[in-house]
Amino acid sequence: MKLATCFLLLASGCWAQGTSVVHTVHNLSAFGPGEVKVLGEKEVCKFCHVPHSATVSAPLWGRPVPQGQFRVPEVSAGRGKAPAPQPDGASRLCLSCHDGSVAQGFSPAAKTLKAFSVGGLREKGDLSGSHPVSIPLPESSLDPDDERDMGVKAQAVIAADPTVRLDKDGKLQCTTCHDPHADPYYQPGVVPHFWVRPTVDEVCLACHELR
Repeated sequence: MKLATCFLLLASGCWAQGTSVVHTVHNLSAFGPGEVKVLGEKEVCKFCHVPHSATVSAPLWGRPVPQGQFRVPEVSAGRGKAPAPQPDGASRLCLSCHDGSVAQGFSPAAKTLKAFSVGGLREKGDLSGSHPVSIPLPESSLDPDDERDMGVKAQAVIAADPTVRLDKDGKLQCTTCHDPHADPYYQPGVVPHFWVRPTVDEVCLACHELR
């Protein structure tokens, strides 16, 4: 399918604001709604996807996938802390842009988010102020020594919720909390871009429990 056809499919029909990638800041074409756009460009999908010679076949990824190591946050490990796993899967694709080198205004937290913060803007490759990604779900809400409550729901409880967007290996990825193709809930300073639920609390409480 040609990219022009992809654009026509996306642009056709009656789309509510933010429910199609066409109406989000990921539309970098000349008619995109964001501040960053390519003058004279009419196609939408091509900024991330290509029909041929993709770097990753499944999503037909069109950008170089970063291969280096990232500075990651720490997670619970027994009685102490250990670095979270390195990003993989969909999260590493997101980092093709959102590593602080390209989409700097949106990585790891948009500058416009004042009331809600997931970590300040950091140097390229530094994800230490962000929620860990590419992590498997804990089997228990307790830490590995069964001593400290981590405030996370048990694996079976999270996996049983069909609205929680885990990857095929049951890991939490960027796409668990963010939908790169739709942004209907965005509210500057209140709800982040591409949030999968109407409020911050609803996304967090899909995996976490208040104690």
